[in-house]
Amino acid sequence: MGKVITVWGSPGSGKSMFSCILAKALTRDKRKAIIINAEISVPMLPVWLPEQIIQTNASVGQVLSSVEIDTSLVAGHVTVLKSYPFIGVMGYAAGENPLSYPEVKYAMVLQLVNAAARLVDFVILDCSSNMTNVFTPAAIESGDLVIRILTPDLKGVNYLKAHQPLLGDGRFHYDQHMTFAGMARPFHALDEMGHIIGGWDGLLPYGKEIDRCATEGGMFQAIKYCNPKYTASLNKVLDALEQMELADHAAEDDGNETEHFEEETADE
Repeated sequence: MGKVITVWGSPGSGKSMFSCILAKALTRDKRKAIIINAEISVPMLPVWLPEQIIQTNASVGQVLSSVEIDTSLVAGHVTVLKSYPFIGVMGYAAGENPLSYPEVKYAMVLQLVNAAARLVDFVILDCSSNMTNVFTPAAIESGDLVIRILTPDLKGVNYLKAHQPLLGDGRFHYDQHMTFAGMARPFHALDEMGHIIGGWDGLLPYGKEIDRCATEGGMFQAIKYCNPKYTASLNKVLDALEQMELADHAAEDDGNETEHFEEETADE
């Protein structure tokens, strides 16, 4: 099973851009990643890939409105980047809107994430800021690693205060989320805002070149323009994932040793 990384947070904090940059970093060694975005108010397929003509039958809406979701269905609706075949994306297509499909069900999101994780090494869930979109809470529940990105201002702080009570259930692992200051600028009161929300794990500063990548349809090129603070935060995420993988390998080794010992005992 691949690792599931959930990216959520306040509006305008750079969540989608961070998801693209993270996907590029995770696939440097030719491992594979899928980014999934289910925000139908802003269909992401034409934003990620403005030069590719993508039909609506490739939309994530086709998957989420299915009776049952399995790996073959998901694989058939992943759009692979032509210029970088280690990354696939799933999102809504150009022209789709909230009336294009039936209401998304929580259980179907869980099925989608589970099926995607069986196909690739990493699944990145790029969440809507709107918690009434069931994709977001389901993605937070599903995440092996959850990244919370907030603008370091009153909007970001109050967004978190408003949504924290909705994530109080243990299955959301609220206290284990990594928290980053997104679109941080020199004039932001980072220390004061950090004190209010319990501290930052890192900064994802605003950058003109990164912003240009977003406006010109080159989100997967933005990793080239990350400044040192952005890169340091990215590396924290990569380190956390590496520690998870090491722990998984250690658990597998322990399980194999126990099984081998039990077999030897049975033979005696």
